[in-house]
Amino acid sequence: MDLGAWTNVAFAGVAVFGAVLFALSALALRRAPSPRMGLVTAGFLVITLQGVVIGSLLFDGSASADVLLFVSAVFEAALLLVLFLATLVR
Repeated sequence: MDLGAWTNVAFAGVAVFGAVLFALSALALRRAPSPRMGLVTAGFLVITLQGVVIGSLLFDGSASADVLLFVSAVFEAALLLVLFLATLVR
């Protein structure tokens, strides 16, 4: 069974869901600015960018599996860093 189309749809869904959460958190940040909310907003932006970049690489079809895994790992590490920083902010 070929999962290529389903993978594209899944990453497009991640990008759209991340964008919606980013927009909602940006509105919340504007209403009640705080460093922790800013980091949560940045985390949702990282998720959105991951969905867009990986989805476009999958749709293009020019990237190998190694490149896709590496790019995905970079985005995951960035998200973990943002979330860790959010736990340190008072």
